[in-house]
Amino acid sequence: MTRDAPSRQGDVRDADSGLPRLLTTKCATCIFRPGNLMFLPPGYRDQLVREALDRDSWIVCHATLPDTGNPPGSQALCRGFWDVHARESAGCRLTLALGGPVLVPPPTPPADAGHSTGEQ
Repeated sequence: MTRDAPSRQGDVRDADSGLPRLLTTKCATCIFRPGNLMFLPPGYRDQLVREALDRDSWIVCHATLPDTGNPPGSQALCRGFWDVHARESAGCRLTLALGGPVLVPPPTPPADAGHSTGEQ
């Protein structure tokens, strides 16, 4: 995969600064909100967190993914992950050290979207 190849996760980098974008607030169906708004299997969120932290990385907000109709290059870090786990991730700490992240508002869900995001 080349650096310019499209990714299912899109790109969280802000075009002007090169720093990751971060939602200003949790999206409406954030996996870190109380309840299981995304109907995830038991333990799946914890698995996602472990995988992100093992990579010293982050979780990309599902509501910003290209599969939900957002153009590649408009993705953002999950605010719920950031609020709970940023101190544990070298990628998040480095983002802060470099003057980031770039704050962006969460996407507005379509009126008929319900909880469907294209992810299972």
